[in-house]
Formats: sequence, structure tokens, C-alpha cells
Amino acid sequence: MNVTAALGRLLTRLASATALLFITVGIPYGLAAHIGWPLPRSIPRDAAGWQAWLTAGFTDTMAVNLLAIALWLLWAVFTASLLAEAIAGIRGLPMPRMRGLTSVQTLAGWLLSGLTAGVVATATVAPVTATPPPLPAVVPAAAAHATPVVLVGTQAANVGTEQQPPILCAGEHHVLIKDNSYVYVVQRNESLWVIAEKCLDDGNRWPEIWQLNRGRHFDAGGTLRVPRLIQPGWDLRMPADAVPPSATDPVPAKPARPPGPGPVPASPSPATSTAPPMSTPSSSSAEDPDRVVEPAPGMPASSGPALTPSSASPATPDQNDAVRPPGEDRGVGVPGGWVSIGLAAALAAASSIVWLRRRARYNPVTDIDPATDPTLQPLPAVVSRLRRAVREQAPELLAPPPPQPTVRDLAGAERPPLAPIGPSGPQLAGLPNHPRGGLGLTGPGGADAVRAMLVATLSSGGVHDPDARGQVVIPATVLADLLGGTAITDLVGAIPRLRVTAGLDHALTYVEEQIIHRTRAVTDADVTDVTALHDADPHHDPLPPITLIADVPDTAIRARLSTALHLGHPLAISAVIAGPWPRGTTLTVETDGTTTSNEPGQTSKLSVLDADTTLQLLTVIREAHTGEPPSPPPNAPSPEEPDSTSSGDDTSTVEATAIPAPPVRPTPTAEPPRASGKRQSRVRVQVLGRPIIFGADGNPVPGVRRASYELLTYLAVHRQGADIADIEVAMTPDATPRRARDRLSTNVANLRNRLTHATGLDPSAVNETFKPVVNPGGRYYLDPALLDVDWWRVLDAVSRAGATTDRDAQRAALDDAVSNWNGLLHDDSFEWMDGPQHRCRQVGVNIHARLAVLLADTDPGRARTLLDAACDIDPINEEVARLAMNAHAATDHTAAINARLAALTSALQEIDEDVSDETHRLARRLLQKSLPHTDRPSD
Repeated sequence: MNVTAALGRLLTRLASATALLFITVGIPYGLAAHIGWPLPRSIPRDAAGWQAWLTAGFTDTMAVNLLAIALWLLWAVFTASLLAEAIAGIRGLPMPRMRGLTSVQTLAGWLLSGLTAGVVATATVAPVTATPPPLPAVVPAAAAHATPVVLVGTQAANVGTEQQPPILCAGEHHVLIKDNSYVYVVQRNESLWVIAEKCLDDGNRWPEIWQLNRGRHFDAGGTLRVPRLIQPGWDLRMPADAVPPSATDPVPAKPARPPGPGPVPASPSPATSTAPPMSTPSSSSAEDPDRVVEPAPGMPASSGPALTPSSASPATPDQNDAVRPPGEDRGVGVPGGWVSIGLAAALAAASSIVWLRRRARYNPVTDIDPATDPTLQPLPAVVSRLRRAVREQAPELLAPPPPQPTVRDLAGAERPPLAPIGPSGPQLAGLPNHPRGGLGLTGPGGADAVRAMLVATLSSGGVHDPDARGQVVIPATVLADLLGGTAITDLVGAIPRLRVTAGLDHALTYVEEQIIHRTRAVTDADVTDVTALHDADPHHDPLPPITLIADVPDTAIRARLSTALHLGHPLAISAVIAGPWPRGTTLTVETDGTTTSNEPGQTSKLSVLDADTTLQLLTVIREAHTGEPPSPPPNAPSPEEPDSTSSGDDTSTVEATAIPAPPVRPTPTAEPPRASGKRQSRVRVQVLGRPIIFGADGNPVPGVRRASYELLTYLAVHRQGADIADIEVAMTPDATPRRARDRLSTNVANLRNRLTHATGLDPSAVNETFKPVVNPGGRYYLDPALLDVDWWRVLDAVSRAGATTDRDAQRAALDDAVSNWNGLLHDDSFEWMDGPQHRCRQVGVNIHARLAVLLADTDPGRARTLLDAACDIDPINEEVARLAMNAHAATDHTAAINARLAALTSALQEIDEDVSDETHRLARRLLQKSLPHTDRPSD
């Protein structure tokens, strides 16, 4: 332990304790002992007494008493602040600063931090050596990535010596706290999610890091009170199973203390090894195209670096994950540009609205070819990249908005404050403030920045924030220059918030009309701008921001434009000029979004988009705003499935495009043989509801990694198999090629190991009789002859129902599908899950609704139950809700009709839609039929 550091911490704690004792105990004791009671002991009872008391002279005693009263009040405020800071620190919550009491609260926080500092004992770390000492080479190279990392304070696997020096990360502060032996130093632009992804291989485990560090005060300065606010240089305690990032060079540390007398041998002899012998891979494993070797029993797979001489060498650049340079603004690179994290979150929200609208209009009883079904068309790949970036950098932006005050709340005696208006489009794109005179964008990335402003304005706001739903006014010639002359044909009139005018003169006319309308609105409310109007009148009509996008105007119209912008600035009306604009602020934009300004203090990094990516995102925005489906791809090939038929009613297809089928074995009619000649049943796998691999005893198989379950689910929904490159893009898009391949190999090895274990076979005995995850070369697929997957059983049953016209056969097949339905796919924040999850939801609604239609005449009670289940699977689907209302009416459950209508109304509000008149008429008609007098006229 460093004596100087320990002495410094001790002196800090003593000084803080002395100060706290003096303030909390010494001050009140001194006041009580030397001054006594400072308030008057009696109060005058009549006018004469008050007059005498008020006209008496101001004595020294009165001055001392007044000072004592002030000191008592200050002591009470400090004591209350001290208690509040202590409670907030214990609970790990931020302590809000109160106006006028900031200094007292700050002093209380400093003294508490000084009192609690230094309670963590620091272990001594050996200096970094240029060449680490050699380690015994007992781990085969093929299994290097399946070896656990040894960390101080954790139970190390016996790899080949009786005792080895522990492995630490160079440049990191190492702390011993119970079993939490690994400490990570926060770098710039990192969040708890990113750190958990690096060191725990699972970003969703960030709450574990938060629980270990909440309320801690760090030597670098600051206290962790809010999980999303961490500072570079903080040394975070990590769970015991944390592994160093791949970019860190492991170095030896001094052992804490030898277990017994005698020196520790400098180089252990191989003869002292007590590790169990590693299984030697058979020749068949060497011929496997992926060269993945399953770990031996007791040696679970891990994605961390292995204890091999090669892993101790300095990491090359291609071994490290891509890291944003320090100081770079939060955002994500996309094809042809860069997007700020705020705009990425807005576009991710728009994509969620698209899927909700598709679910709302899906009809489960119609026959639609999945290849041309508009509700199954995938969204552009850039959307998944944007959502992943938001999850890593700012996951709080994906959280649902807080509930808004209701009419009852606003009508109360104390009106609750309204939520502030959200960011406008230019602010989402990276512009801090709107220049009063307008914004000009020039330079190599000027046009790209204007396109990003267009996309950002149309994606701003939402159902819960109508005052932020930006509108764009743009001349047709300018839109054609930005997107291409032929590309704007489908946009004119297609997006309600995009107003395309014949020219700048017409655009200014519309802007001037809006200025007059908005000026009248704010004047009637006796306020000066739209922000004050939002706070003063919660019932006002929304006045969203208006952004005029134009080229540099002619000289004759510049004064008119400048006047309109100055008048419209307090009314949320602004302009973006594609070119230099001397009457306002001009930013010179580079191709990466960095800017320089003609005015000091106006530089920022702006989002930039090329024309192709802009058109893709505008297609998403259009469907989010209107619900109009995208045009199906021309000549879309029919999807291929092993058991599908050409029937238009076949809904068992997993993919919308045909892919070459791997050399899969046909579905067996008998059990595959064991190595001993006995029959081996297929391993039962569940991916619906929650992924589970069932063992021979019917219990879940332990030891399956989260990433291996993700791979299992991915291959299950891609039944025909998937190319290795596609798997890496889906599961590890931000990793370098070598790291992505290493992770995939680790996950495949763990998955094969656990599936083999489920059969009762020895996972270390490599043989050709059981290879459930097959790699015929460059791709992976699950062998249907060895695995029995619940999702496949559902699809096969749906395929059988679509291949026949016999109602009894359809009923039996759909009944089989429903019995194998365990719920939706396990959505564990997998970025590739949107399309498959939507497909799964459609299948779930389809099998329940179609079976209910077949049973409506013979078993109305079960039909009602099936339709209720379909509504639970997708509450926003209006067609299923109508079927459920009819089923409730047929079984005299009329009270459930109103409940179903209310649930549908609430679900549709998420996409700012109302229940159709057809559904309202149906509900009224069904309710009227249940009345005693059935002769009343119906709608």
C-alpha cells in the first residue's frame, strides 16, 4: 500500500470529521452555553407594551441575539443539507441544488466526500514490463478463445501450473473489494452500456456496474449518482467475471502473498502441472470448414483473451474494436454521411412507428404472398445501425416519454408544469441555436448538411410532442437539386409535413401567412413567443417549427426574406440557405460534418447525408407519417422453404427473398443413430417466448452464453441458413473483422457444446454423428435432423394448413400450430430482430385468428379465447379486435366489447390514429343486439 496516499486519505478524513463535529455539535453547544435563549422570553400583551418594546433602544444584547438567531438558522440549514446529502449518497440519487442554498449544500457534500474517501484498499501493481514472462504452452491454438481469463481475487482455472502470477491490465487501477477484482478506467465518449459490452460481453449487464459504483466518490473528482453521467478517468469497480478489453496488454502483477513458506519458483516446470489433459481434436474436426473446436468439460467458452503467449503480445490494430476518437461529438457514421445521436434517436423512433402502423393494418384472414406483402418489407439497413448507436451512446433517448398532465390535472388548484417542447429539426441535426437572421450552409458538405436538416425537421416531435413536429417549406427546384430531379416525384404531396412550392416567392407567401397567424395567437395569449404560449395555454393549437429551405435568393427578394426571418424567429420560423448568407450566420461544412463559422461561438458538428441515404430515410418517414406502405420490389422472387407449397395461403416462409439452400439433410422419419448404433432423439429447442435448450431429462441445459442464444435464434429464424458475413453484420456490426470472427467462433463452440450436452453425449468426444450447427463452407445452418425447434413446428403446421382446402385438415394443422406457440421471439435488444419479430407476430395472430374462424360455428367459446389471445399478441390490430368483438357477442360477453374497444383505442393512440367508423358502428350494433328490445333500429 502507498504510505503517502494512505496518510493523505487519513488526514482528509480526520479534517472532514473534525469540521463536521465542530459544525454539528460545537456550534449549537457554544450558542447554548454562552448566549442562551436568543428570542424574547415574553411578548407584550397590550398596545402600550408594544409601543414601549418598539421604541426601546437597540442594545448590544439585541444585536448578539440577532446574530445568534441567524447562526441557529444557518446551522439548521447546514444540518438538513448534510442529512439530505447523506441520504442521497446512500440511495445513489442526485441531490438537486436549491437556489440560495448551493454553497451550503456544496460544503456539506465536500465534507461527506472527504469523510468517506479512501475506504478502498488499493493493491500494488507491478510495473509494466516490455516482455511478459513466458507461460506454459498447454492450451491448443485452436482453443485459445475458449480459455477463461484469470483475474486477481477470482478462482483461476488450473491451466498448467500449481500457481501462476495473476493477470492485470496495463495502465488500469486495480482494487480489491470482496470478489470484485477488476477495475475499468472510463474513457471519453463511453457509457456504462459500452463498458459492459467491452468487459462483460453484454451491454445489458450495465446495471451490475452501476450497483457496484453508485454513490462512489472518485479520486479523479465527482460522484456517480446518475448512471448516464460518468466522467473520463473514473475507475469503476467491475463484476468478478469481467475481462479486459482486447486492446489491453496483460501484464503480470506481484502475487498478494505466497500460500506457504518458501520462494515462488521463477519458471514453473511442466511436470508440476495438475491440469486435466486437454482432449485432442480428431481428424474430423480439422476438416470442419470453420475450424471451431469445442472446449473441454470444465473449460467454458469465453470471448475474453486466453492465457497463451500469443495473447500477451501487443495487439495489432485489426484486433481492436473501432473506437471513436476522443472529443468527437456523439453520433454514428452512415453510408455517405454522419448522423448526430439526437437525429439517430428520432429516426429510430420513426422506424418503431412504421412497424406499429404495419401491425395495425395487417389482416390475418386474407391471403397475401409474403414476398410481396408490404407489411413484411424490410426497413433500410441504416435504421438498424442508427438504433444500435443510440443504445450504446444514449439509451435514455429510447425510453418512452414521461406521462403528460391530464385534463383533470390541469383543472386542479395547482396546475402541474407542462413538459418542455422537444428539440427542433436543426437542433436534432446538431445546430445548438437558431440564428435570428437565418443559417447559410456552404463548403464541401454544405448540400449534405441541408439534406440532414430536411430529414431532421421531418423526424422531429411525435405523438406526445406535437409542438415539435417540424414542417419544411421548400421550392421544388431546391428539392430536385438536393435529391435528384426524378426522385422528388414520389415525395411531392406524399409527406404532410413537407410543403413543396413552385418557387421561393410562393414559399415566402406561406411563411408570411404563418407569421400573421402565429402573431395573433401569441398576442391573444398576452405572451411574446411560442414557447411562452406553450407554458401559458396548454389547450392551444400546436404551432410546430417551420423551416424554410432555399437557395441563395436573388437581390430583389433578400430584404423580404430577411424581414420574414427576423419577425418569425420568436414564432419558431427559421430558414436554412444552401449557400452563403451574409444577412445571417454562415457555416462552412466539411464532408464529415465539422464546421467553421463567420461568427465566433457558432461552430458545431452537423449531421450530413448523401442523396441515396436521404431518400431511404424519407421513405421511412413517409410511412411513419401516413401509414402508406412502400411499393413492393419489382419481380420479387418467391421465397423457398423446405416444406412450403405454391399455395398463396402459405405463410411459413421465413425470408422474403430466395437464398441458395444449403445441403441440409431431409427431415428424418426416424431418430438419428447414436455412435453406438442406438437411436438418438432430436434435441428440443425453444426460441419462442424464451430461448431454452432442453436436455434429455426435460430440464434446461445450463451454461449457454447469451450471445450463443442470440446465434441460435438467428439461425432458427433463418431456417435456410445464413452467410457468416451476414451473421457478423447482424450480431457484431461494430467489431473489427478479426474480433467479429473470434466472437462468432466462440459462440458456435459454446452452442455446439451445449447442444451435444443436451443429448447426453460427451461434448469432448468429437464425432460425425452429432453436428447440430453445420458449416458447409462460408455459412451456418441448424441441422433439422438433429434439432426440434418450436418455431419450425409452427411454420410447418401453417404450411400444412395452407396446402389443403379441407376444413378438418386445416383445423388440425392450425391446432397443432397453436399448441406449439410459446409467445413471440425473445426480444433481448437484438438489433436485427425487428423484421423477424414482426413476422413472428403476424404468424401468431394468423394461426389464432384463422383457427377461431374455423371453430366459430362449432366451438364459439374456444373461438373467443383464441381471438382474445390474438388481441394480446397484437393489441393494435383493428381487424383482430373486430373479430374478437363478434366472438364476445356470440357468447353473450357483451361487457367485453367495450373493454376491447377501449384497449384498441389506447393502442392506436401510440401512432396518433383513431378507431375507424366501421369499428365503432360494429360495436354499437353488437351492443344494441344484446339489449332486451331488439326491435330498435340499427345503424
